[in-house]
Amino acid sequence: MPILTTPTGGPTGSPALLADRYDRQVRAFGPHAQRRLAELTVAVVGLGGVGSQITQSLAHLGVGKLLLVDPDTVAATNLNRLVGAKPSDVARAATKVTVAARTVRTVNPQVRIRGITGSILDPVVWQQVRSAAVIVGAVDGHAPRWALNRLAVQYARCYLDTGVELGPAPRPEPADNQIQEADSRVRLEAGGHLAVVRPGGPCLRCLSGYDPRLVDAELDPELAAARRTAGYRVDDSGEPTPSVVFVNQIIAGYAAGELLNYISPWRPPLRYLLVDASANETAVLGADRDPQCLACGPDSPRGLSDAAGPPPVARTTTPPPARDAAGAQQSPNVRSSRYPSPGDLTWLKLVRTAVVDAGEGIAEVVG
Repeated sequence: MPILTTPTGGPTGSPALLADRYDRQVRAFGPHAQRRLAELTVAVVGLGGVGSQITQSLAHLGVGKLLLVDPDTVAATNLNRLVGAKPSDVARAATKVTVAARTVRTVNPQVRIRGITGSILDPVVWQQVRSAAVIVGAVDGHAPRWALNRLAVQYARCYLDTGVELGPAPRPEPADNQIQEADSRVRLEAGGHLAVVRPGGPCLRCLSGYDPRLVDAELDPELAAARRTAGYRVDDSGEPTPSVVFVNQIIAGYAAGELLNYISPWRPPLRYLLVDASANETAVLGADRDPQCLACGPDSPRGLSDAAGPPPVARTTTPPPARDAAGAQQSPNVRSSRYPSPGDLTWLKLVRTAVVDAGEGIAEVVG
């Protein structure tokens, strides 16, 4: 687990350059917000398509210290979306941490950078991330989200969880008496989410931002294999998924805006934002803490800090099987929550149905 630390010093430019760098931001948000940014330590966990965009944005904003975490190296399939990556990085198997740090130094040499080439599921890495006041997750899978949520709850950190979905949209079936001409247009479902965990508020599990059953499957290879054999889909983080730079930019922009909103409020805070880029729609969903939540409730490590220690990287405690309204047990891959599951395109349907679901107590804005 190599750790890359860049020196505090380095070229900073002329005094006039430093005075002018944040002039337009200060005109918008004021000098107090800029001072808060300069004092802030932000961890970006996951430096792929969305994470690299967020890292670049934070460098432009003037965040004082960045902790960059990712276990992977640059592959050729990353070059269409990984900010700052070059073909030479593929040839020399450069780490994504190295590429992200180079991008930050190019944009803003004043930012102090610490990079960790490792997984958030490694207890040593997990403990390093606790030094950040704000954590931005741009990870694939449910287990890393579970680990980041545990960290945010245990140390009272703000955690911004991001995710992007991109895939082919189902074509409507033509009527029996209708002859459709061939349509060469690409039909896609594209968008993503931003879930915000604030100290004292609902955690990511309260927001149904990860599925404990899939956390178990990802942490236990034997269980994952058994679920596949039984016919249940288990996300394979090693399989490349569709990705395009502009969708990543949309979600990264929302995350950067909410980070600034957290340290210097300029609009009402978000809980869960859904973005449907295909339909040019957004939906903001509200939620309260679940008083019996296993991740942040009475029996959780909420607020225990170092006294609780890192989470065991093993199967989590799975709740009793979900049951439908008639009392019948649901299949393990059926979700009863109104919130989306990362890696599941069903959230796109929620964007169009959330506004009529007033009985669930959802606060939403569509536009």
